[in-house]
Amino acid sequence: MEDYIKNWNNIIMNCSFDNTYKMAWAKALVETASLKNIDSDLVIPFEKIAELFLKYYWDQTIYFDLIQGSNLKKIPEVLKYTKELINLYHNLKGDYFPEHYEKIIFEGFGIENERNKTIKRIVKTLGQDVSWRFMNLGGETYQLYELNENTVILSLENAKLLKKYSDFLLPLINYRWTQMLESFNHSPRISSKVRAIDENKIKRDVLNKFKEYLDYEFDDGKRYCFYSGKELNDEDCTIDHVIPWSFMYSDDIWNLVYCDKSENSRKSNRIPDENIINALELRNKLLLEKLKENNKTGKRVDELKLAIEKDYVKKFWISSRG
Repeated sequence: MEDYIKNWNNIIMNCSFDNTYKMAWAKALVETASLKNIDSDLVIPFEKIAELFLKYYWDQTIYFDLIQGSNLKKIPEVLKYTKELINLYHNLKGDYFPEHYEKIIFEGFGIENERNKTIKRIVKTLGQDVSWRFMNLGGETYQLYELNENTVILSLENAKLLKKYSDFLLPLINYRWTQMLESFNHSPRISSKVRAIDENKIKRDVLNKFKEYLDYEFDDGKRYCFYSGKELNDEDCTIDHVIPWSFMYSDDIWNLVYCDKSENSRKSNRIPDENIINALELRNKLLLEKLKENNKTGKRVDELKLAIEKDYVKKFWISSRG
């Protein structure tokens, strides 16, 4: 392998970090090179890199709200800017349903100017904190590219090498990014979340298959909201993840309850308080008893029994609070 790519590998695997900026920077440069027909030096404006930063952090945040730095009291600036834009998008859209960055028509929501302002703010951060620092490792500077007035310049030879070895570098960057995320987050399935986002394969399953089990909670054939106790009709009734799906990234019967649609909307992705968690633990014990009384068996019943034995509700709730 060429020395230039070995230097990239060395920095990716051994760089110091207190946030994930370096991996986002590396990914943006390699991804850009991989998509270009390279016949001269590759000139990449910071604006292009900044929009890729926004895309990466948007997708990881809007789906899973992943923590991107070690200081919980002062989140990385780029993540702060991204969250502000996401909140504006949600407020204008009127719901909290997540969507990939590339699928959103910002002009349609009247926030194209806000998006452009966000990109300019990210450009400033790249110039001050990321672009030059990425090349420093252990007191040595690796000259991977040139910097000139908010522009990255890759020589023809180096740009071709990045393109040639992109199939090696991009998975390596994702692996290292995942390692960083695991040091900042208590969330389970980090690698699966990052891979799903990167491959654009996030899909929320339909939860109706759980109704045949959840219905056993009630003796009168009716359904009631877990949070409010309100009787539910078919139009109002939905199934909710008590510990948010964005944290769990899975559908588990021990974490699913009937819920009024308006209550579900208000709850959004908030972590429940301890009273709710205690109520869920009681519900699970009651539901398991009812399923056994009615001779229900199978995977879902086994999952519920295991969750009670292993205290999953309390353990995952504590983790979700970080």
